[in-house]
Amino acid sequence: MPKGISPQEAANRLTSAGIQLGDRYKTGTQGKGSKQVAGALAAVDNFNKGIQEAIAKGSFAKGVQEAGPSAFDQGVLNKGVNNWGTGMQLSGDKYLKKIAKFIPLWNQALATPRGAKRSPNNLKRMTENVDRFVRAKG
Repeated sequence: MPKGISPQEAANRLTSAGIQLGDRYKTGTQGKGSKQVAGALAAVDNFNKGIQEAIAKGSFAKGVQEAGPSAFDQGVLNKGVNNWGTGMQLSGDKYLKKIAKFIPLWNQALATPRGAKRSPNNLKRMTENVDRFVRAKG
């Protein structure tokens, strides 16, 4: 920590930088996707090793217990609520890309006719429906 700066002042500078320097983030990250993917792929072995060590130590449960319910509640209030609308607005194209192979199934009729409530036909229809989506997924 720099001399003469309190922890509170350092925290204030950090939070204000997030608001004031968003353009620097944008400039510094544009076109870096291939670099990020290469780095992430290079880290796969270390990631897997670290995950196994964390599982063996029970780190996930320890972290959840240490954070407690208030960490989730604060995250929702401070991050989730503020980012929900933007995230939803930006999700349409990604959603269409992810469901593209299933669109032909959207209004396609099933071979088995609908039956009365709890009819064996309905179970058969559900199975047919699941099977066709599994096949489409590949």
